[in-house]
Amino acid sequence: MTEDRSEGPPVSDLEEVRRVWNANASFWDTRMGEGNDFHRKLLLPWLERLLAPRPGERILDIACGNGQLSRWLAGKGAQVTAVDLSERMIEFAKARTPQDVPIDYRVVDASDEAALRALGDSYYDAAVCNMALMDMPDPRPLGQALPRLLRPHGRFVMSVTHPCFNQADMTKVARENEEGGTLREYVGVEIRNYLTPRKVRGLAMIGQPEPQPYFERPLSLLLGALLGPSLMLDALEEPSFIPEPGAVSQFWFSWSRFSDIPPALIARFHRSV
Repeated sequence: MTEDRSEGPPVSDLEEVRRVWNANASFWDTRMGEGNDFHRKLLLPWLERLLAPRPGERILDIACGNGQLSRWLAGKGAQVTAVDLSERMIEFAKARTPQDVPIDYRVVDASDEAALRALGDSYYDAAVCNMALMDMPDPRPLGQALPRLLRPHGRFVMSVTHPCFNQADMTKVARENEEGGTLREYVGVEIRNYLTPRKVRGLAMIGQPEPQPYFERPLSLLLGALLGPSLMLDALEEPSFIPEPGAVSQFWFSWSRFSDIPPALIARFHRSV
């Protein structure tokens, strides 16, 4: 994530999110395609393990973007409903999806509890929100809606940029020293302003037309927006890139060099009653 704190016109956070994602939709679709390395290598193995989609299940993909995860779920035999705030993203998702893949794409604001609940009461076996909660001005309506959307014992899996290690006020660092005649290199991150919720603007992909709003929250607020008496946390993972022998990134501060620091957080919840 790279940061741009410039101020735009005075619009609501939700209006800004919709406008920016519509503006970035074409670039994002072209660059993301059916998943980049961050998705395929870092996130997808854990999403598959925690979500464990089964043929015939009804799964809700929240903030689906260009639909790449929705199509993967459909390929596993799931019946997928996919929603996104951005009308343009839904257009690209539909255009990328073969006609014989029956995904129900809809324009729905995931911060609108009533709109979410209109998708079906106790209808879904599972729901997923992949790398989008940090883009939502307020995730609490989603937390309120999920126990209503899921069937009893249904599951919800979410992934986000790691609130502790991958945020706007994070600086990647590299150091080297000599120990006993051996030159050693160390990489790490420095964190500032972790506990203070804030809105920043940054680039998820270098070159995208407009910086997007991020709504950064500490873990307590992020998980607290979802947890409740009917939605319980039962799994938490912090994936990092596994070093590949002989592979060297052309970017010194690529996450692939930081194998001991997780750039993402993945959690699974279940409806308890």
